[in-house]
Amino acid sequence: MESKEYFEKVMQDFNQNRKGRSLLKYCKDEAIDYDWVMEFKKNYPSKRSKASDAEAANSRANTGFIPLMVKEEEKTQGKWSVEKVLLKTPMGDTLEIKSNNMLAVAELLHKMF
Repeated sequence: MESKEYFEKVMQDFNQNRKGRSLLKYCKDEAIDYDWVMEFKKNYPSKRSKASDAEAANSRANTGFIPLMVKEEEKTQGKWSVEKVLLKTPMGDTLEIKSNNMLAVAELLHKMF
């Protein structure tokens, strides 16, 4: 297995199975060279190709992660408001939230997750 693939697998496993452990503790428990992981992490390519981005998007879709999209528009008003929040469940159901009270929406989202 190539170094990049191994590093990505280690980080994926760490994120899925961390159980409150730090990366150092996880590496010790799983017999992984922590120094190598940290060195590789420093040199890990920061810019990925478009193919990698598409692959990452497919990976997120398979894990149930749904990114939020922020629509920015220029407005002259100095007041923030929630125009529309769409939530999609892993089963495909959608929930739409509209409100003038941003605090209420934030509190609702906090309680949901």
